[in-house]
Formats: sequence, C-alpha cells, structure tokens
Amino acid sequence: MNQPNVGQRLFYKDFRLLRLFTQIVRYGGFAQAQAALNLGQSTVSNQMAELEQQLGLRLCHRGRGGFRLTEEGEKVFQETMKLFEAVGGFEAQIAGLRDGLVGDLTIHVVDHVSSNPASPLPDAIDAFTREAPEARLHIHVDTPDNIELSVLNGSCDVGIGSFFHHGGSLSYDWLFDERQLLVCGRRHPLSARSGSELNLAEIGKHPFVSRSYFHQQLAKDTEPAGFAAHMEAVALLILSGRYVGYLPDHQAEPWVRRGEMSVLLPDEMGYTARFEVVTRVDGVRSALVDKFTDCLAAVRRGSGDETQLVAELS
Repeated sequence: MNQPNVGQRLFYKDFRLLRLFTQIVRYGGFAQAQAALNLGQSTVSNQMAELEQQLGLRLCHRGRGGFRLTEEGEKVFQETMKLFEAVGGFEAQIAGLRDGLVGDLTIHVVDHVSSNPASPLPDAIDAFTREAPEARLHIHVDTPDNIELSVLNGSCDVGIGSFFHHGGSLSYDWLFDERQLLVCGRRHPLSARSGSELNLAEIGKHPFVSRSYFHQQLAKDTEPAGFAAHMEAVALLILSGRYVGYLPDHQAEPWVRRGEMSVLLPDEMGYTARFEVVTRVDGVRSALVDKFTDCLAAVRRGSGDETQLVAELS
C-alpha cells in the first residue's frame, strides 16, 4: 500500500474508523460486528478498507479462513486503545476544568434489569440527570463478559451486571442481589409434578438451557442442551416446553402468575446472583463517573421487595 502522511490525514473522521476497527476486533469478525452494530456488510467492509488505505497497512485477514489480525493490525489495535484512553483522559480533565458534569457517559447493563424492584438504576438515573442536566447518557444492553471488556478497553464508562470472574484491572462494588429460579414451561412434563415428587436427579434428565457466557450445569456429568446469551432468549426456550432453565424471579413472575411457567424446587435449586457496578481501576476517572456512582450509592435499596417476590413465587 502507498504510505500516506498519517500525521496529517488521520484526524477527525478517522477516529470513527478506528472505533469501528476496535469493535470488529472485540466481536471477533466482520459479520459479528455488523450484526451487533446494526451496520450493513458493505458499510463495514468499505470503512475498514478506507482505514487501511489511510494508514497504509493491512490490518486483518478476512475470508474463508476466518477473521484474524495481521501483525501490524495487532500493533495498531494496541496503539488505538492507548489513543482512546488518552483522549478519554483529556476529555475528563477538560470537563474537570469546567463544572465537570458535561459530556457523554456510557453505561452498559445486562438485560431485564429494569423489571427488578431491587435495582436502583431508575432512581439513580433520575438523580443523575437532575444534578448533571447537560450530560448525555448512552445506555447499551450486553452480556456480562462483554460489559467487562468494554469497561476495560474504555468504550464504556460504567458497567452493571452479575460478574463471575473479577478482573484485576477493574473495580467491583455491590449494587443489589437478584434471585434466580429454575423454571419450566406449561407444556413441560415437570410442570404438572408437585414439589414432593421432584428431585434433582429427576430434573437432571430433562434438557437444560445455560447462559452462553456462564457454563451452567444442573448435574456434574450432564452438559447443557442449549445456550442463550440473553434472558429473553432463555425465556423463549423455556416457554417452548422443551427446556428447563434459570430466570430472574421478577422476569419469571408474570408467566408463573398466569400458569405459563412453574418454579422447580425453589429452595434447593434457586440461588442469589450478586449484581455489581464495575469501573476501571487505572486511568483518569471523570466527574461524570463519580457523580453517577454516587447517585447509585445514594439510592441503593435493600432486598426486602425481592424476598417478598420469591416468597410469592414459591
């Protein structure tokens, strides 16, 4: 490729191209990125070709052999993450020179948090927007592993979810607890069985759907029969009557109340998931992040509502 004067040509729009490049790497390929970002195939391909032309480098291999970075692409990715971190630090410092509560705040959350009565998020958002009316909130739904990655690489400021493996470069603070219940659909053979007739061995004979980011097993030697990344997808499989699986109690409650789902051994099989707010340990922490986490702490609720809901479902 021809070697351009990168210092002159890599400026405004190329930050957008570099951001797209990091997202392609994050999602593991063009097809995955275009689906996640809601972009057309030609748009992703053309913009990547434009970035490679701007840099004068081949960044990745794509095709039948799958997606993988070139040696130059690996280095560009590492330097791009450093660049975005520096830009984020610059923006945070400039915001701090003003009143500190202007600019963008990006928050990634797991799905179905809005229906959890224990979640302080609605009240925290209300408090935050009152105290920082000029701030712009960007909220995205993602899986726990992707949320941690986004916080780590700087594309997300605050993450909220239930995290199974704590990373050393991230800070985790308890936010609320969520009860998980094992349920089956109305058409499932276990739906008509009473609690006294059920046991783990019997339940373990039936197909089980696991979270794709968290390998769950009902029994040590039994592999899941299906996987789903989001609670909506887990619910669809359960409602089919072909699978048993875990759902948050607040999500399962309407279906249980209508008789479309049944809770299986809530005392023995239910468990409590710890939800946390995750932020980066290193780098400059903006005033917006501090204000939002302060708002979360100020409106944090106890678990009384959740305890009552579990009792009703049981």
